[in-house]
Amino acid sequence: MLKAAAGASLHVCHVCATTLDSHYFANLGRGLHARGLTVSGVSLVEPETPSWLREIGGDYECLGARRKTAYLGAIARLARWLRGRRVDVVQTHLVDGGIVGLAAARLARVPLVVLTRHHTSEIEMIGTRLHGWCDRLLTSRADRVVVLSQAVKTHMVRREGASPDKIEVIYQGFDFDALSATDDDRRRVRADLGLGDAFVIGCVARFFRTKGHPYLLGAARELARDIPNLKVLLLGGGDREAIEAMVRGQGLADRVIFAGYRRDVPACMRAMDVVVHPSLTEAFCQTVVEALAAGAPLVATNVAAAPEVVTDGVHGLLVPRADAHAIAAAVLRLYRDPALGRRMADEGRRSVRERFTIDRMVTNQIDCYRRWLPAPPKLAPSHASEGGPAGARPA
Repeated sequence: MLKAAAGASLHVCHVCATTLDSHYFANLGRGLHARGLTVSGVSLVEPETPSWLREIGGDYECLGARRKTAYLGAIARLARWLRGRRVDVVQTHLVDGGIVGLAAARLARVPLVVLTRHHTSEIEMIGTRLHGWCDRLLTSRADRVVVLSQAVKTHMVRREGASPDKIEVIYQGFDFDALSATDDDRRRVRADLGLGDAFVIGCVARFFRTKGHPYLLGAARELARDIPNLKVLLLGGGDREAIEAMVRGQGLADRVIFAGYRRDVPACMRAMDVVVHPSLTEAFCQTVVEALAAGAPLVATNVAAAPEVVTDGVHGLLVPRADAHAIAAAVLRLYRDPALGRRMADEGRRSVRERFTIDRMVTNQIDCYRRWLPAPPKLAPSHASEGGPAGARPA
């Protein structure tokens, strides 16, 4: 068991701008707890304690800081909370979580502050210069940085001038039992959604401009000329009004199915003949791993961490980003050669199950804590250690 300087189990607190109720936090938190660490969580906005944190008996705090004007008060409140619980490591997530978490940790004199970077060029695409400045400031002020892929590290070093020695790549780990899907799942979902014998291409992503839905729809319009029974299955939440208008404008209304948010995502992926991930930027391609784990043939844009997960032509097909024609050509290749898709799906499933385990993620994270924590101060030698009996005074 990893010990803190005072001799108790190491206390790690994750501070996030939004919710900690996700597979990433659940897998990491449960794994750290199982190894003997104390785990707690803090959110700027989410009042509900994550189920995984209740399960392991960890402390939780919502700071209620929905506006930036509330950040100073949130920092002071969090600093008191961290001191009261003698937290050894604060690990922050997302920009606003980093701002509040890092400042509070410094006030509380937490021994180690770790920034977790969850994005690459997304801030450049949708953010402002202020966002970029905050990214660089947080990197410089944190003790260490954890990133989810080599692509994120490369981006930070080349575009932001970060020191590579300060950054550690720790790949996300997955519960592959929960991500498994069978042929029975495929049949159930296809019957439920009325897909029949259609050739189904699908995408699992929230409706947001960096996710590349327009290029998938452009590819679908092109593919409809060669695949008469084509259907497009879209899973995910968010504002889909613009995508719905695009579907109508391109004459695809009878081919596109909006399935919304579903809890059986692996089964839905297994129901697709090809999973398409048309994203324009990623820190780590979680959906790609999930698609391969479900045993689905895959076409993905070659962005950021995609080639760290997928070897083109071995586990799936990689295409240039923002290229509807390239997506269509890759899908058509799998349509005409279904055996190729099955071979790559089988190889992809084997590969991700070996490489992206929870155990490896947790082991690597604990190893980082061990290396990064400052050594406790050495105690002054007692008189007994100087040669006299215990309690004796020197002459």
